[in-house]
Amino acid sequence: MAKSDDSITHGRRTFFKEAFAKLIEPVAEYLDEQISPYFPAEKVILRPPGALSEADFLNTCLHSGNCIDSCPAQAIHPLPNGTPHIDPDYQPCVVCESLACMQACPSGALQKLSVEEIQIGLAVVNYETCLRTEEIDCTYCVDNCPIGDTAIRLDSQERVEVIFAGCVGCGLCQYHCPTAPKSIVIQPLG
Repeated sequence: MAKSDDSITHGRRTFFKEAFAKLIEPVAEYLDEQISPYFPAEKVILRPPGALSEADFLNTCLHSGNCIDSCPAQAIHPLPNGTPHIDPDYQPCVVCESLACMQACPSGALQKLSVEEIQIGLAVVNYETCLRTEEIDCTYCVDNCPIGDTAIRLDSQERVEVIFAGCVGCGLCQYHCPTAPKSIVIQPLG
């Protein structure tokens, strides 16, 4: 019995797809290992200034959108579940003078804090990709910090140093970092 042309074509196609998959699998695994430290599997969720702990925030937030509407920098956006978040890659918190989001929150999910008390997250530097490690005089992260040298500065070795007690995690440093992937990113606390 002769096989039909469709059956032969399907058999060849299947053979080549399977062979290609076996050939490319080690390459894909290697690339995944190389980029996973820089692109975590789960996207980091940063809440607006004054946010309660994540569990309390989720139980308290009314999804009113008041914080989103009141943000003068348009840095706060809703997640699919309706809760607000900030993505510093697109628009960081600018630590506005009025701290409008906290004032607009009707539920208390965003507590009214002073600038010194805000802790959205903490900037973390990846020195392996930082341009200063390559002796390039980049200071975008330091120059654009709204808090100043009490939050981020160059240390005695001319490396970027984040000051835990001063950094509010607004994300301006991450936003302005020229490397890809970013050499400084905001990580949530806790």
